[in-house]
Amino acid sequence: MIVNEADTVVELIPQHEHARISAEILKNWKEPGVRANPLWNALWTAVREHDRAWIPLDASPWLNERQIPYSFTHYPEPEKITAYQHGIEAAASLHIYSGLLVSRHYAAFFPSSTTEEGQNFFRLEKERQQKLREELGYPAQEEDHLKLLQFCDDASLYACMNTPGVSKDEEIEWFQNGFRHSFAFLNNETIQARFKTKESIQLHPFPLQTELKCAVHGVKVEKKDITKTTAHKILQNGEPSVRPIRFVP
Repeated sequence: MIVNEADTVVELIPQHEHARISAEILKNWKEPGVRANPLWNALWTAVREHDRAWIPLDASPWLNERQIPYSFTHYPEPEKITAYQHGIEAAASLHIYSGLLVSRHYAAFFPSSTTEEGQNFFRLEKERQQKLREELGYPAQEEDHLKLLQFCDDASLYACMNTPGVSKDEEIEWFQNGFRHSFAFLNNETIQARFKTKESIQLHPFPLQTELKCAVHGVKVEKKDITKTTAHKILQNGEPSVRPIRFVP
């Protein structure tokens, strides 16, 4: 769950909803040749389904010590890892290349893990990845496609986690210095994002074919109304919220 707190209200955005925006970004990618790749459909599936692991967790969220649903960044690790494993298997059942990319995406969170669970997860996923590569015949574009998945994920998170219209110096820290990946067709420049208005996000250099309009759906809930007995139906009973978004040059 993406959890955005205000004084008395919390906004909750399911992870699979955020992944839908990631897939919309990929659909509008302007790099020549990406759609022509034989693995395009599997790449798109990986991006769309990369957070499927969170569907059951978000449907019945756990509350932290302040009686607020755990955000995806602070969710208890053992349960999160089990969900990641199920999500990777679900993606691989759609296409083994999708499973490979989702495994790479999740494993990237754990290379320096200090917990036994995290270390075991990383080791087992490296083994899984090698088996999937062998089945696929070692796809040449794996690294490029992983970068694309991670960029689309980051750009969607930027839109979902920041307060709409926030100034650059008050953004979440992850993206204040631009996104982590650069691309040859954009001269390997760092892609910067900033809000021009509450709804429009400028990306420079612009990696999309055209301006992209979309909307993120979540719920808003009064903090005082959240209890252990209401948490499992929080997405159904919260007040629907919509974030209109435009990615613009």
